Amino acid sequence: MEKLTPIDVSTLQERVYFRLREAISQGDFAPGATLTIRTLAASLGTSAMPVREALKRLVAEKVLEQRSNRSVAVPQFTMPSFRELIRIRMTIESLATRWAARRADPALLDHLRQLNALMAEAIDRGESEKVLDANRRFHFAIYAAADMPQLLEIIKGLWLRTGPYLGAAYRMIPGAQWHFLNGTRVHARIIEAMSAGNADRAANGIAMDIWFTARRFRPTMERLSGAMRDGEAENALDFAQLYSGLRLAPALSLPAGAK
Repeated sequence: MEKLTPIDVSTLQERVYFRLREAISQGDFAPGATLTIRTLAASLGTSAMPVREALKRLVAEKVLEQRSNRSVAVPQFTMPSFRELIRIRMTIESLATRWAARRADPALLDHLRQLNALMAEAIDRGESEKVLDANRRFHFAIYAAADMPQLLEIIKGLWLRTGPYLGAAYRMIPGAQWHFLNGTRVHARIIEAMSAGNADRAANGIAMDIWFTARRFRPTMERLSGAMRDGEAENALDFAQLYSGLRLAPALSLPAGAK
């Protein structure tokens, strides 16, 4: 009998883990949403084992919270936690941008311009998922260019924690597209600063971009936080309802051959 080639289970587990990280970072799951192993496995087209292991890692990293043996949850929104995360992001991401600006070359600048153009086109078409994706790719193209792997991992962790909040807010607040259109203008100024070799101005631009986003979405989040704190759940904005119409399976599909 011909010897069978062992299945690389660890590779599949890694793919599931990083796919879930990406979905959380992009705000594909609502704050407070319960995630079950069975549902995620069905969406990803895998068995339960790689999903279970991925969720264990995310719980250990405090990205998700354990609810039972078969389910975990995205942490609920709280304003103090959100404020802290935004302040940290402004500091850390400005640092990465400052280093990236010092290393910027024409190829990076052209890539950033292309991503900013994609974001503007998605805004014009009202394609919220593509807007969020282009915005994320723009930011991380800058952070990766800093060539500081440990700093990049820290930033990814911060986006994991703010993704559910900002993703939900963008999908629910009227006029959010206008906010992101203004964001493309801020992005253009960041590119201009990097092109001129002005690292401080580029870093300030990133901090401004983060701050404007938090400021724009803060009132809705404060109303949610206040209603929950006062026991007025019926008056709170229900994040879970915002996601009821999302197509979970396409959002979580793995690359071909990953099953």
